[in-house]
Amino acid sequence: MSNKKLIIGVAAGVAFLTAAGILLYNNKKSKKDRFIDEAENLAENFKSKLHNLQRKAQKEYKNASSTGEDITNIAKERVSEWLSKASSSLQ
Repeated sequence: MSNKKLIIGVAAGVAFLTAAGILLYNNKKSKKDRFIDEAENLAENFKSKLHNLQRKAQKEYKNASSTGEDITNIAKERVSEWLSKASSSLQ
């Protein structure tokens, strides 16, 4: 009797573990799904970095354009000074 109960117990355990293994296997993500998830995460990370870079570039462009205007104004002032000096020396 005890051998019969032991065999039934082992068979029930094997059946239970097999069923649990099948259920867990079906719940696991496949390699393709994990790859797709990782690709989506990388794409989102890249988009955020690209957005930050674009924002920084726009800020630098604004600073550069104001610096360019400053340089232009300084050049105009120097030309005016040179013209006034040249016209005064010609008279």
